[in-house]
Amino acid sequence: MNTITKEELQDLIGNKDAIGKYFQIEVTDFGDDFAKCTMPITEKHQNPLAIAHGGAIFSLADLCFETACHAAGRFCVNTQTSISFLNKGVGDKLFAAAKLLKSGSKMVVYEVKITDPENTLVAQGQIIGYCLGNVEELMHKK
Repeated sequence: MNTITKEELQDLIGNKDAIGKYFQIEVTDFGDDFAKCTMPITEKHQNPLAIAHGGAIFSLADLCFETACHAAGRFCVNTQTSISFLNKGVGDKLFAAAKLLKSGSKMVVYEVKITDPENTLVAQGQIIGYCLGNVEELMHKK
């Protein structure tokens, strides 16, 4: 059962995480085995073709994974990511959903999907994380 609030999660990924803050990633929903986040698509998120940059999409996937880990009470780092870019990232924002596939004592595996406002699958991947500790410890670090 999660004990972290939406505000605390948003602070961790939207204020204390420089990439989350830069890309304006927001937590929209979470539970013990999932998280959902969103990111606007502005000029700073786009490549020269005026579509979402792969690095911005990857960052959204990674931060959604991080959010899901935090929601489960864990602080984990990404050790391996496999992501496929399937369609152009267009529209005014992108949506990410991270779902827990496997939880071990030190390792976790999440499936992450990125969609656009039309619910088109933009990217899909799997992230393996190594858990370093309890999210409560992270919340109290400066």
